[in-house]
Amino acid sequence: MANWSQHHDLVYAFVCVSFLADGEVDESEKEAMRGNVKVMLPDVSDEEYNAMEAEVINKFIELGDVDARMAQYGTCLEALKGLFTTDEDRFKVVKNLAYIARADDFIHENEMAMVEQAVSGLDMTDKVNLVKTDSTLFVDPTF
Repeated sequence: MANWSQHHDLVYAFVCVSFLADGEVDESEKEAMRGNVKVMLPDVSDEEYNAMEAEVINKFIELGDVDARMAQYGTCLEALKGLFTTDEDRFKVVKNLAYIARADDFIHENEMAMVEQAVSGLDMTDKVNLVKTDSTLFVDPTF
């Protein structure tokens, strides 16, 4: 995709945690994604977000299977390290992924694995503590 950006990588990561974990994206997860993009990328307009979301979903569909989608998730996490370079910003990314994971009041094991992959992929392993129950997932900073 010619106009793919690091902003798309962030939306893709959010979509993955929403969809790949349990095979569906409910309304609470959609609202969480939109809200978290607004927090992380405050200069992105609603129109820009809608266009990015559509492009991301198209790419997600085109990838076709879980392995390809997960490989793209890893690629997106790597790209996000270049967009969010401070521990504070990377913490926010992980925190927002956890927020999306718990938006439907259930933490699926795949959601947990994807948040853990984000912690590792964003070099935050020694800087955050994940606290999980069946319905919640919190990210506490240790830096």
